[in-house]
Amino acid sequence: MTVGDHPLERLAFLMARGRFFCDVGPFRIHLQTSIPAIARFFRTHYEAFPLNEEASLADFHIRIERPRNLRRWIRPQLLFFLDDHRPFHPYPHQMAVPLFEWGLNWCIAGHAHWALLIHAAVVERRGKACLLIGKPESGKSTLCALLMDRGWRLLSDEFAIVDPGSGALLPIPRPVSLKGRSIQVVRTLAPRLSVGGFCRNPALDEEMAYVVPPPDAVRRMHEPAEPGVLVFPRFQSSRELEAAPVPPSRAVYALAENSFNYNILGPEGFRLLGLLADKCRALELSYGEGTEVLDWFDTIF
Repeated sequence: MTVGDHPLERLAFLMARGRFFCDVGPFRIHLQTSIPAIARFFRTHYEAFPLNEEASLADFHIRIERPRNLRRWIRPQLLFFLDDHRPFHPYPHQMAVPLFEWGLNWCIAGHAHWALLIHAAVVERRGKACLLIGKPESGKSTLCALLMDRGWRLLSDEFAIVDPGSGALLPIPRPVSLKGRSIQVVRTLAPRLSVGGFCRNPALDEEMAYVVPPPDAVRRMHEPAEPGVLVFPRFQSSRELEAAPVPPSRAVYALAENSFNYNILGPEGFRLLGLLADKCRALELSYGEGTEVLDWFDTIF
């Protein structure tokens, strides 16, 4: 077998060289790194994404490496660079995978101002998308993973990307981030999903992991979806399931609060927020443990 005959072999070859170009949704990423943990993560979680060995242009040129001082060996750290600019303080070496994922989130949120960006998990069924919009600990990533296991297509765990021309949502089906007890919940209720990239966040003393994007979601990553429902979830232990409608005015305000670049886009951003509110029903969802909430999602369309 020659290099390039199989995605895993080609990926291993490129990572051994320390650089590769990868198409992820509407973006092309150029990554340079020699960090083994990141190489392993790409071999498991980015296997299905198109790689390009000959490309030279990219939206984001990312480099992750060890510092050249004593931090290379004593309490090892990692440095993140975008176009040779270092936007973050050094990260602990054991946080290599989150550093890449969070760093790429930062790149998109700070630079992709050709579209409206909203902090949300997005899944799709029968051509209609459901946006899960919530603060940390609201359970949106856990819900996103569990709905994937029920046949919903993953558009994103992090971004609702609203195309300004069509108003449709553009997919970017990257790995779904889990932390703490959510990891065991997903492994128990959705055993068919592949979970890996485990690490421990030393700042919070909390385990982290990532769900591998389903190959079908990656294959369809250039297939937009129409917005259908806005769901504002709130997880509370032992809480009974309760859903209530949200008026359009409150929905627009909540979307603006969770947008990365609404203020940068100005009137165009306001137009797109209003378009989303007009197209979608908006619902507040309170829920607790169990699968009742997943059955509820099966009824929203």
